Amino acid sequence: MQSSAVVNQQGASRAGRAMFRGESRRRPVVFHGQVLLIENLKERRQLMCDMLAHERFEVGVVEDARDAVQLLAGELLSGQRQAPELILCNARMLGDAGLAALERLCASNPDVPVILYSPFTNPRLREQIARVPGAWFMDHSADLEELRSAVVSLASSRQSRV
Repeated sequence: MQSSAVVNQQGASRAGRAMFRGESRRRPVVFHGQVLLIENLKERRQLMCDMLAHERFEVGVVEDARDAVQLLAGELLSGQRQAPELILCNARMLGDAGLAALERLCASNPDVPVILYSPFTNPRLREQIARVPGAWFMDHSADLEELRSAVVSLASSRQSRV
């Protein structure tokens, strides 16, 4: 798999400006893939984005279940958009339509790892999650560090397979 270059932008604080005076504030950073994060809760979404950015992933975010379904069932499944290298998703926010779309997307793109997590599950949701081919599931007992470790591990394994 080829590495992609992205731009890391430094913060706009006064100290940040002084430190990089005379230098470009845009620096190329090599990252190991693009992660699609599907999360509707603002605080959790921000924590995950920060964690992924710290690991030097480029992160695409979908905050709304309808947008997620449209992306998973439409643009990604039809090939209008390039599939991400990893999908990290709040399973509960997707609902029936989103999990069905994710199931179809995973069946047609088996090389894209998917991590589904949910702080609250029930037997019906677990049954739906089990139908998503190749998806990893992390329940409420998983913390942010375990999630970070899983993302890094899956991204690394994908790079070594290609």
